[in-house]
Amino acid sequence: MRTLLHELSRRRVFRVAGIYGVVSWVLTEVADVIFPALQLPDWTITFVVALLILGFPIAMIFAWVFDIGIEKTAPLKERARGVPGLERFGYLALLIVAMGILGYLLLPKDLWTGTAEVAGPRNSIAVLPFANLSEDPANDYFSDGMSEELLNLLARAPDLRVASRTSSFAFKDKNLDVREVARQLGVETVLEGSVRRDGDRVRITAQLIDAETGYHLWSNTYDRELKDIFQVQDDISGEIVKALKITLGAPDEEAPVVARAAPPTQDVEAYQLYLQARHQWKRRGDKAIRRSIDLLQQAVGRDPEFARAYSGLAAAYVVLPGYAGEEPGPYLVKATEAAQQALSRNPNLAEAHAVLAEIAVSEERWTDAEAGFFFATSLDPNDPTAHQWYSLLLRQTGRLDKSLEEAKLALDLDPASPIVNANMAETYATLGYDEKALQYRQAAIDLGYASGIDDGDLVTRMEVIRSGDMDRLRELLRTAKGPEDQPLFTENMIEAVVRVIQDPASWPEVDAIFSREAPAEIPEEAWFQLYLLAGREQKAMELALKYPDKVEVGMIWVPEAAEFRRLPEFDALARKLGLMDYWKQYGWPDDCRPVSEGMQCGFSSIVAAR
Repeated sequence: MRTLLHELSRRRVFRVAGIYGVVSWVLTEVADVIFPALQLPDWTITFVVALLILGFPIAMIFAWVFDIGIEKTAPLKERARGVPGLERFGYLALLIVAMGILGYLLLPKDLWTGTAEVAGPRNSIAVLPFANLSEDPANDYFSDGMSEELLNLLARAPDLRVASRTSSFAFKDKNLDVREVARQLGVETVLEGSVRRDGDRVRITAQLIDAETGYHLWSNTYDRELKDIFQVQDDISGEIVKALKITLGAPDEEAPVVARAAPPTQDVEAYQLYLQARHQWKRRGDKAIRRSIDLLQQAVGRDPEFARAYSGLAAAYVVLPGYAGEEPGPYLVKATEAAQQALSRNPNLAEAHAVLAEIAVSEERWTDAEAGFFFATSLDPNDPTAHQWYSLLLRQTGRLDKSLEEAKLALDLDPASPIVNANMAETYATLGYDEKALQYRQAAIDLGYASGIDDGDLVTRMEVIRSGDMDRLRELLRTAKGPEDQPLFTENMIEAVVRVIQDPASWPEVDAIFSREAPAEIPEEAWFQLYLLAGREQKAMELALKYPDKVEVGMIWVPEAAEFRRLPEFDALARKLGLMDYWKQYGWPDDCRPVSEGMQCGFSSIVAAR
């Protein structure tokens, strides 16, 4: 045996084996990265590994027969005489063992351990935006739409937790390792893929990756006509559920159990218009939302029974006023009509129910809003927008503990959403948690919500008042605008406000300055907030009872308004705001208790335990 080892060392066999192993490992890693990007099937990687393993004994034979080095081996006859048969057998045994070691290092570990066959179910997944490999970059809407459709289909699986669209799409065009993406999203598996569209043909490649090992659990490529796009989506979602070993209780295990009952439309062109519209809607902004509305109107023009297009119209109309800076009334009418059209065609569309509920909130129809959000969250528990909007309803009605629960649920579903993080900030600000409010406000800005947060938002207002930072208060007041974009406060008025915040006894002086110098009529909303935060609760109450529609309802639940809530007239204000009937049906505010025929509030200045 010692002679054999000496001979192997002399002929540089060990050196060749080491070099071959390193090169094989490098080639395998390169194939694992490059082949999926080239849309090659998974078996091609296995084929490369098999070739490398089979090539190993050939390389060893050449290393034995031909001298790889300076010192030449003996002639063939001498070698045959110098190597006994037993040592030849030992060389063959070492060769087989080396092949086994090489195979163990190159092939996936679950192939040897059998874990691929017996692994338990994986119950969470993120669907990353599919890469657009078409020549036209404008086809991004189609590849993004494909990803979102698969996400929506997988979300129907009751035992599968699916990362939200906003969180998954935050990783679009970012070259991060799949395992790092999965860690940030808190999922066990990741679905990624690509779409290549050529006229009426489409090629879709999808691959499901285990977040822990980085290995593929499943992959496939579909070459179909565009008219078959819905069947492809159903096929992919069904195969993924099978690969994840999710138990859905389906009577037929071969059926795509997460497939929809019917395609959303029979008109492929209408479907493409819908995908383009959703792509624009998600970009937000006045121009993009108006473009979305135009595309959706074209879609329902082609297919008047396209329920999801009507639902998309409703969602576009309900958010447009906030970006266009226009009176919301006419848009809310259009949003209501579109949502009703959607529900008349498909009563189970969660988005349409959520839109109607959000409209009810803006119109202070609290009981209608509660019922609407109940339907929306029941139909689609994984929709973060419905939970976020519901949190706003609960905050405005004083049910702050429940509001925080819904805000956290929305955040769990969509941690990368700037709007959801902004809602968390306002909820914490209402509760009096300034540190957490500022933390989530900054997160919202970092995620791209800077254009949606100005210096007059609730978080900033309350933090400035609570911190006593009068310089920042002056800056806020200087940015306030009245009619025709005129400054709302003169410098003397600003100094008067600062003085009254610091010393409520100086109100007579403030009244005189305001009546003399106000450059424009100050809105009732501004007066209400000023009275409320500067200790003139009775004056704030008189104004609120006279102009209940001008009251910023969320402001009456901040800790600073505790004395305001203790006033006897608060019961009458609640009735004028339509809140009393809502509370009797769905529960009282955290800071209020029912007494005889009315209620009493103001039991604590901070309504949620710190």
